[in-house]
Amino acid sequence: MHDTDGSAATPRGRAHGVATLLVAAALFGVMAVCVRAASQQMPAVQIVFVRFAGSFLFMLAATRGAGLAPRPGNAGRLVLRGLLGAVAITFYFLGIEGAGAGLATLVQNSYPVFAALLAVLLRDEVFTPRLAGALALSACGAVIVLGARVDLASATTLGVLAALLAAVLSGCAVVTAQQLRRSEGAAIVTTWFMGVGALVTAPGLVAGLPAIDARLALLLAGVIVTSVVAQWLLHHGLGFTSATQGSITAATSVFVAAALEALALGDVPDPRILPGGALMLAAVALAWRRSVPATRQLEPSRDAGVAPLER
Repeated sequence: MHDTDGSAATPRGRAHGVATLLVAAALFGVMAVCVRAASQQMPAVQIVFVRFAGSFLFMLAATRGAGLAPRPGNAGRLVLRGLLGAVAITFYFLGIEGAGAGLATLVQNSYPVFAALLAVLLRDEVFTPRLAGALALSACGAVIVLGARVDLASATTLGVLAALLAAVLSGCAVVTAQQLRRSEGAAIVTTWFMGVGALVTAPGLVAGLPAIDARLALLLAGVIVTSVVAQWLLHHGLGFTSATQGSITAATSVFVAAALEALALGDVPDPRILPGGALMLAAVALAWRRSVPATRQLEPSRDAGVAPLER
């Protein structure tokens, strides 16, 4: 796991970022299905805590606790990114619990729109026709993927609203993370995110944990592993893309979540999944061709020269 030093503006760097984010999206899709299955035995708020606490311990072990002190002035932004992400994921998991992995992921993956709007407001990016087209393709693809499977009559309203709120907060969190990646490595951003998230979600344990059998333990392990690897890949990939490019790419997790939920939970896959996924991939390609503004290129990452396990 290597962070590089300022090659984000090159075609090779952007290609690396997109490929990394596509893998992260696939893992996030697997995580969503694990959360859906685990929520049958454990409240979503407690699954969120397990996700953060387990991932935090994983990152501490992987980095051996070294190199996690942020650069001056970044501590507050790291905490903010952790708070935004923790609340966003809590609402996302509540959405999965109430509305299902597929529908909740569809709603939550509207966050590239909010990320783009915030990035434009912060003058990090310019809203171009190409970017507008990429957002439109991504949204159309997501709708097609789950079009035949969305049944609002059976989904709880609170679940859908929770996923929508998660989308807004996720957009803010992605922009914050992308800004941090200009001066911090992926391991630092990920570890702080998991640590802050564990503290924020710890009150969910007050009600007491349910009995944990082998099935639940396996599902929770799946949530932790897919989450921490996907999160690191997301933060790493954001070092090579703009916030909007990165969020559009990561939003393809809806395709994986819908397909896996259909297969793992016994639902018959809908043939519209494939063309919908193709549209989302087309959105990725369209957004990828939009260059990061030269005035806002990444600063050299301080991960250069650090051993792989410390990143």
